[in-house]
Amino acid sequence: MSTRTSNRESDGRIASLDVMRTIALFGIIALNYHGYLNFQSVSTSNEASIFERWWHPFEGVLANPFPVGFVMVAGMGVSLLVGAKDSQQLIEQVRWRLARRGLFLFALGYGIDWVWPGTILPYYGAFFLIASVIATWSKLKLIALGSFSMIAAALVEWWRLEQSFDGNFTAWLSPTQPNTPRNLLLRIFIDYTHPLFPWLAFFITGILLGRAYIKTNAVGRKLFVISVISISLSYQINSIVNSQSFDESGSDERWSHLASTQPFDRGILYVAASIGVVIAVFMLVTVLCERYGETLIVRLAQTTGQMTLTIYLAHIFIYNAVVNWWHLVTPTGLDTAMTMSIAVYISAIIWANWWHHHYGRGPAERIYRHFGG
Repeated sequence: MSTRTSNRESDGRIASLDVMRTIALFGIIALNYHGYLNFQSVSTSNEASIFERWWHPFEGVLANPFPVGFVMVAGMGVSLLVGAKDSQQLIEQVRWRLARRGLFLFALGYGIDWVWPGTILPYYGAFFLIASVIATWSKLKLIALGSFSMIAAALVEWWRLEQSFDGNFTAWLSPTQPNTPRNLLLRIFIDYTHPLFPWLAFFITGILLGRAYIKTNAVGRKLFVISVISISLSYQINSIVNSQSFDESGSDERWSHLASTQPFDRGILYVAASIGVVIAVFMLVTVLCERYGETLIVRLAQTTGQMTLTIYLAHIFIYNAVVNWWHLVTPTGLDTAMTMSIAVYISAIIWANWWHHHYGRGPAERIYRHFGG
């Protein structure tokens, strides 16, 4: 069996994509549990350990790669779904399928957001709705749109920073609830957890990566090197800027914001570093899946990655049951959040593989496919 074949199942699924979903799933569960358990109040540890800094749900270096990985893999899935469709009728069928899937996830996510604020699901739905329009665009058009989303996000945040110096904190751009059409659009496009500006750039990167997937063996090493350079340059520029001192009033904050790699500053270096990290990890995962695709650990991870929607919804229910209803877990710090995350994650892997063996596709995935095709 060739290495390329070992990265695929008989039904055409690609192991590396499913394994990436499984890896991203753990990070999302851990960050969500840590954030909900330990950051509901303003009181946090003044002497955070290096692990607490890494796993900080809003500012840590691990706060971003996991959800970005999810979004990028979704973009790759879109490319693989479109494939080499050569007739207008087939292309229209794919567009309609993407639109239905997007509408389902958007509606589901909008409802889930009322009990789990910050969920990625409505944004995921928006990505698929947009994909129904752009999935067959040329590479240049996609790059232009991704660049626009990145630049638009940076300009909006820069404008908000400048306004804050004049005492205008632009709170209207950060609505507390998506309770009006305007507030919903603000959340989806420019505010809250995973707005289209700049997250659309991650999704489009996935679409482009998916188109080049068959060339992974030829360009994988080059992509890995470029990704590492992107990561290094982004963090080096950030470090250099933050080490400087500026005399002009407000310059420190302006320059720090411009060179920020923090998710909620949504700067260009943040996007470049995030894309670099996820592509580098995906290249490594692809190599491992091709070499060890028949091993138990890869098979378990691959099966789990096919049920991430069910597990994602389940981790919300489990948290509310264990923490909010039964009060079995109380916040003590990263240790409690990580213990609970690992327990839920391992249970999810065991359950997913048992379910797949007996019933095939996961329950939420069945509903999703029934509606979206």
